[in-house]
Amino acid sequence: MTIESKKAQRAPDSEICSNRPSSKPRDLEASEGKDLLQELLFLRHKVRQLEQAEGEGRRAKAALQDQLHLMQSLMDTIPNPIFYKNTSGAYLGCNKAFEKRLGLPKDKILGRTSRQLFPKELAEKYAQMDAAILESTEEHSHEDTIIYADGKEHIISLNKGTFTTAEGRVAGIVGVTVDITARRKAEEALKKTLDELEFRVMDRTRELARTNEELRREMAEKEKAKEAERASVEQFKVFAHSVVHDLKSPSVGIAGLANLLRRQYGDKLDRKGRHYCDQILKASQNVVALVEQINAYLSAREVPMRRESLSGDELMRIVEEEFADSFQERKIRWGVPRQLPMIKGDKLAILRVFRNLVENALKYGGEKLSRVNIAYQKDGAHHVFSVQDDGEGIDAESAEKIFGIFQRATVSKNISGSGLGLAIVKEIARRHQGEAWVRSHAQGGTTFFFSVHEDP
Repeated sequence: MTIESKKAQRAPDSEICSNRPSSKPRDLEASEGKDLLQELLFLRHKVRQLEQAEGEGRRAKAALQDQLHLMQSLMDTIPNPIFYKNTSGAYLGCNKAFEKRLGLPKDKILGRTSRQLFPKELAEKYAQMDAAILESTEEHSHEDTIIYADGKEHIISLNKGTFTTAEGRVAGIVGVTVDITARRKAEEALKKTLDELEFRVMDRTRELARTNEELRREMAEKEKAKEAERASVEQFKVFAHSVVHDLKSPSVGIAGLANLLRRQYGDKLDRKGRHYCDQILKASQNVVALVEQINAYLSAREVPMRRESLSGDELMRIVEEEFADSFQERKIRWGVPRQLPMIKGDKLAILRVFRNLVENALKYGGEKLSRVNIAYQKDGAHHVFSVQDDGEGIDAESAEKIFGIFQRATVSKNISGSGLGLAIVKEIARRHQGEAWVRSHAQGGTTFFFSVHEDP
């Protein structure tokens, strides 16, 4: 009850007593009234201070509770288990991830120690670690494999350190657990992949070494083959020059004598004698033709080429004029494209290619031959020409070898020839950075192709 209420309760008595004569002087009564009023004011001030302090305490407590709630909410949102405990090892707080790890609610964790929550061996390990941390106050980290409450094995990284009071006194230990199971599995998978890759690289390296060794052997064999080819070519050149030198003059002489014998003494020879004379003449002419073909082959290989711009139309006109009589006599149709391009090459060599291919068609086409066509197409940087006939054709076995030296097709057994005509074609194509090949048709006929580079 306040002083004012007490005064109010005493008011009637005062009023009653006020009618009585006062036993004290009035100034003394006034002085006592002032003291009482001051005491009342002082008490009211104290009451206000107490009420104000009580309100501030309630607000501070509420603010502190809000702060604690915020900190707990923040901890609960962190997916890694977090805990803190006092220096005696009793848990003071944790987040939801830690509750999940242990499989216990918070009220079953707080106030308990590791020995009450974990298996004995693991609890002892944690106790020793906590003692070392409290003694050194240094952070500690280690990895371990543990079983979570879900029964699954997890690989964790446990990080611990101390926390202090506002005065700097160690108050306990705080810890954070990071589940590194996925990372470890990824590292193991990566290591396995790297090991497999290293094994594959080693295996591939061994394979490459074997391949390189095989390539070296192949290159050595090819080099030997080239050496043998060069030696063969040199031998052939020596042989060819020897043939040209030693056979041409006698062959020409034999042919001349046989002609002379036939003209001057033909009427004195019987039929068998004239036949023998004809055979001698034919044989000598064949020898002369062979010598000329050998000369042509040597020229195709060795004589420097004179490259110039050539008109395809002009080349075809020259070839047609040379074979016009044969075409007319055998009633063979001659076909050429309406317009052929300009090419670069050796004129005499290119003309020899066309001559040899047209001669082949006329010589080996047989009675079926009725047409010879020239065709052209552009293939990248090469001009490709073809000479097609509808004659007898050639077999597949012959098609693979007829471009070799002294190689002839099966159909040419009874037809005279040197076996150098297509070898000359192939050599001229090679020197023009091109190729020569043949295609036989099932319905009959043969097409010979040769190509020349647009800038040989």
